[in-house]
Amino acid sequence: MKIQYLAMIKDTILKEARSKTLLIIFLATTATIIFSHIVLSTIYNQTLSEGGGAAFSLAGSDILSYNFLVLNVLSFLIAVVFGVSVFRSDFQNNIIYQYLTLPISRTEYFFARVFGTWFLVLGYYLYAYLLSSVLFSIAFKSNVLKLNHLLGFLILAVYLVVVIFLASLFSLILNKIGALFTTSFVALISFSAFKTFSQLPYNEFLQNLGFFKILGLFTYYLFPRISYLNELAGSLISNQKFEVNHLEQIIHLIIIVSGYVFLTNFIIKKKDF
Repeated sequence: MKIQYLAMIKDTILKEARSKTLLIIFLATTATIIFSHIVLSTIYNQTLSEGGGAAFSLAGSDILSYNFLVLNVLSFLIAVVFGVSVFRSDFQNNIIYQYLTLPISRTEYFFARVFGTWFLVLGYYLYAYLLSSVLFSIAFKSNVLKLNHLLGFLILAVYLVVVIFLASLFSLILNKIGALFTTSFVALISFSAFKTFSQLPYNEFLQNLGFFKILGLFTYYLFPRISYLNELAGSLISNQKFEVNHLEQIIHLIIIVSGYVFLTNFIIKKKDF
């Protein structure tokens, strides 16, 4: 791997890490997790004095699961915000030309920026994930981190990089507000379409077609099914069943995401900087 490519990834992490937005989110997340730890410790000690400590400890893993589901939402929002700005800040500060004079291709620039952003967002989630696990385990006087939590984290890691790719694409064709809105809107309608059609038998797809059903089918097949990854991670974290055609979902996700990545790279290579 080129030294310049690794340097670009490092530069992306350092550039975004200086963001006041990330600092505020980082501090707010830390304060919230510590506050939750204090509250849970107080409740545990109270129930222990009343003879219910053992039963309360058994609920620790479930409470941690709910905490992780909240962190999933926060991580999505952070991925969208930083995904939208991954290229835009280079344009606004007129430093894109400096990067393109380096012995690095536009494709390498594209992937270095995206993966650098992903490492940063994933680092935030990993920090919050580990801090929650440690403090909640201390509060409940037992290890509340389970294997299903770790599996959910790995799925979410893939989910976040897809969201960043999607946000970066919209940032190249829309202004910042438009890209933020469009990415969030696509995620919302994709979630709705996935909820509807992933559970619907194939022979009912074309029945009773109306405007909203056609729009749902269009969304279901032409946009990445990021909701599948989110739902899968959530089901693993909460230890609940998630019954869909996983092979179909994975194949569709790989094909469509590859198409979007190709399109974003094409725009980067053809864009007149």
